[in-house]
Amino acid sequence: MRKTFGRMLTLGLIGLLAALASAQDKTGTLLPPPPGIVVDGDIKEWGDSLRYYNAEKHLNYAIANTKDTLYFAIRFNDRVDQRRVLRAGLTLSIDTRGKKKETYCITFPVSTETNNHFKLPPDTGMAESTKQEREDLMRERLTSLRGIKVEGFKDIEDEMITTSNTYGIQTAVNYDDNGYLVCEAAIPLQYFHVDDVTKNEWAFNFKINGVERKLPSQSSDGDSGGGGRHGGGGGGMGGGMSGGGGRHGGRSGGSQSQSSTSGESAEMAKTTDFWTKFYLAR
Repeated sequence: MRKTFGRMLTLGLIGLLAALASAQDKTGTLLPPPPGIVVDGDIKEWGDSLRYYNAEKHLNYAIANTKDTLYFAIRFNDRVDQRRVLRAGLTLSIDTRGKKKETYCITFPVSTETNNHFKLPPDTGMAESTKQEREDLMRERLTSLRGIKVEGFKDIEDEMITTSNTYGIQTAVNYDDNGYLVCEAAIPLQYFHVDDVTKNEWAFNFKINGVERKLPSQSSDGDSGGGGRHGGGGGGMGGGMSGGGGRHGGRSGGSQSQSSTSGESAEMAKTTDFWTKFYLAR
């Protein structure tokens, strides 16, 4: 009897784990967005928390749709993630056939200016600046990033548009009350040219682009631009942000600063992304 009960319990656990795995593979159907949704970088309309969570990347996000528009929201708690987004952009990719291909992509926030370097005040390095100063600099950076890079949309001729575009594509980036970076976006469904948007499962990718470190000959202040295929245009917050150790210490201090800077650069160069699949709401 005990053996039979044990076997039944084991089989039950195996079935439960299989069901959970299946639920992860097929995540379900999107819900409509909150009433009166506004793409402004403020996610309070979404409720106490964004609807979905990626446990591997530790990111809260939301995807929703009306009959006309697809909405996205994501929050970045990690400071490194925040800096990478502000320097190289966030790329949202959509495959309407659920094949995990970057068929339609938008990258934001990016700069539309040719000289998009974002410099610190004179004689101020990242190692010497306070946390509040760094936060103020990143907030100031938000005002200069009004570009949206678009790929795969045959109705949009230009690869680079702005937040004041006439296509109805909306993006916004802001900080919440906890100092977390929030990105929101909305894309009209008409640009995907799908007769029945609810027929197939759609695949969505959130990608934090890695920051490419330019060679000294490319930038006089060592600043960096966007990373990867979609990142170019994010601009840089470099220009000695991580330095400062060598000026005040001897070789030992300079060596530690260089090691710290090298580790930070490697972390900033990483690209982070994840895919998820949903059926659109009717």
